[in-house]
Amino acid sequence: MRLLKVSREAIRLAALVVRDGGLVVYPTDTVYGLGCNPLDDVAVSRAFFLKGRKDVPVPILGDSMESLERVAEFDEVAYEFCSAFWPGALSVVLPKRLPLERVTCGGPTVAVRIPASQVAIELARLSGGLLVGTSANVSGEPPAFDVLELDKRIAEGVDMILDGGRCAHRTPSTVVRIDGKSIKVLREGAVSVNAIKRRIEDLGLDLKLE
Repeated sequence: MRLLKVSREAIRLAALVVRDGGLVVYPTDTVYGLGCNPLDDVAVSRAFFLKGRKDVPVPILGDSMESLERVAEFDEVAYEFCSAFWPGALSVVLPKRLPLERVTCGGPTVAVRIPASQVAIELARLSGGLLVGTSANVSGEPPAFDVLELDKRIAEGVDMILDGGRCAHRTPSTVVRIDGKSIKVLREGAVSVNAIKRRIEDLGLDLKLE
């Protein structure tokens, strides 16, 4: 494991690790993430093993809407809704465009997000536009908001750690699912339900919040 303070060179080196099938820990706007290439089933399986996770899908972070459109289906309403919150701490579950068998555990949907973190966005960009965005913790244990809080099993099991200090929100992202004209909150986190409701009303979107 290699620990580097965040810098342009460190992000570049971390992206090389991702492109080579490795695992990296990196800071986001919410928690420290465990990242790899979401299109590399071997790398994703390694991330699952490290977290002690078998059948819970993991999210994908993107550097842009264009990158996320490679893996998720955005209709007009979903595109406008996501554009209103991204970059930000809201993960949105949408129909998947690619098989993504390991990332989605064979399910029909995928959670995607553009984080409000220049480190995470740049790492995703240099890694090819997409990055697994699961939290860098053992399943069932608290997330890490600082590299000092990383579980030893995670820290010793990855190829590189980017130290960016404390995360801004120190709260996991909110997760919602868009299904046609309905939107359901699956997990409330950094973005409140009231904030989502207000934004839908302000935009005049044809979405019903459940």
